[in-house]
Amino acid sequence: MSLVGISICIGARGDIISTEILDTRNVVNNQAYIEDELSQIVTDQFSIDPVEYGFWLYKVTYETIDIHGNFHLATGSISYPRVDWPAIANQAFPIMSYQHGTVVEKASVTSANGEWILPAILTGSGYVYVEPDYLGLGDSEGMHPYQLAEPYGTAIVDLLRATRQFAAENDQFQINDQLFLSGYSEGGYATMATHQIIERDYGDEFSITVSFPMAGAYSMSGIMTELMLSFTPYGQPFYFPFVLISYINSYPSIGTVEEYLLPEYEFIIDMFDGYHSSGEINDAMPSIPITIMKPDSISSFEENNDHPLRIALRENDLWDWLPQAPMYLFHGLGDEIIPPENSQLAYDQFIANGAEDVHLDYIPESWGGHSDVAPFTLLGAFEVAKDYHMITELGDLNQDGNFNILDLVGIVNIILDGSEDNFTLWAGDVNMDGAVNIQDIIVVINSILEE
Repeated sequence: MSLVGISICIGARGDIISTEILDTRNVVNNQAYIEDELSQIVTDQFSIDPVEYGFWLYKVTYETIDIHGNFHLATGSISYPRVDWPAIANQAFPIMSYQHGTVVEKASVTSANGEWILPAILTGSGYVYVEPDYLGLGDSEGMHPYQLAEPYGTAIVDLLRATRQFAAENDQFQINDQLFLSGYSEGGYATMATHQIIERDYGDEFSITVSFPMAGAYSMSGIMTELMLSFTPYGQPFYFPFVLISYINSYPSIGTVEEYLLPEYEFIIDMFDGYHSSGEINDAMPSIPITIMKPDSISSFEENNDHPLRIALRENDLWDWLPQAPMYLFHGLGDEIIPPENSQLAYDQFIANGAEDVHLDYIPESWGGHSDVAPFTLLGAFEVAKDYHMITELGDLNQDGNFNILDLVGIVNIILDGSEDNFTLWAGDVNMDGAVNIQDIIVVINSILEE
């Protein structure tokens, strides 16, 4: 397989435009890297089992759409388990889609920076790790549509489609039908949005195994709005104009940014060009973010329940729907940036709506604030995911972890009826000769007898 691949034509959503290798490690070097990175994080509460695989990490450019249905190029990362000689790549792995937290600079993403600890751990543990940059970050043009549900869902769904295409064109790895979603902070919101949108619109393509929304701002029109209207200092002042400008860019009915900001703070608009850091913007902001607003625009918003900005915020609330797949919410009780009430509200409403497999776990306040508890929520989610995680071997068509009569029936059906499903064709070719035939049936029968 070539290190860089380029598609000639632009096609449909999820089509790969190009791929570029970012990094690779064998299992020994991957384990050494993980141990070094985790030496300051892992405590008695958490431990990481030794990894079983190295990894190949790629940058992928693919097709997606914006909130208005216009086509865009987006980028993301795909990391798949590395199987070294003399072992043979005869396993199919689940996808773990990790949605990253808030960044403002376009280059502050894995597809630009390369390797980091999370794909090393997850890929090394037998996941195909997928990380979207989101629209407006990485190589994607325009401003990132921050805290807007639909653009997360479409960008992530289309990267999942690109991952399937990448696996179909690559003889080094395969994916099975399991799909894990996880993310912290902005990534928690993006994970919640994607869970909802997949079950609402893409259930015929993807079945979510379990999701882990962590520390997300699920109540944009309620809890987060009230926090901003409280006229109190906020630890990340850039958050407020990031949301405001993003919503104005996506909803023309809201008006222009200049209608809302005091003239002396209009320069803030230009700082969200993708080339300034959140730290730079924080330094330019007052500690009480809403004080950059014109008083009359604040009054208009407070007094009008049908204010266009209020309506847009309500459209992007994520706490009142009914998850079908298992969901584990994590949040720190000491979170000073995104109040834990966001997760409590969502959990309570999901249960009231009839959800049967939704869970809420809090990290003790003594463990720290928003940034402090992030590693522990991620490690906690990783431990829970182990109960669901399954690696499929060649011949195990029904993905139950065993060779049995159902797998034989599946192979016979492929031979008799044909199949266009890449995973089914791959799993049915047990002897890896490029065809599904009677020889594969014999191999599975022998495996059943040996068990």
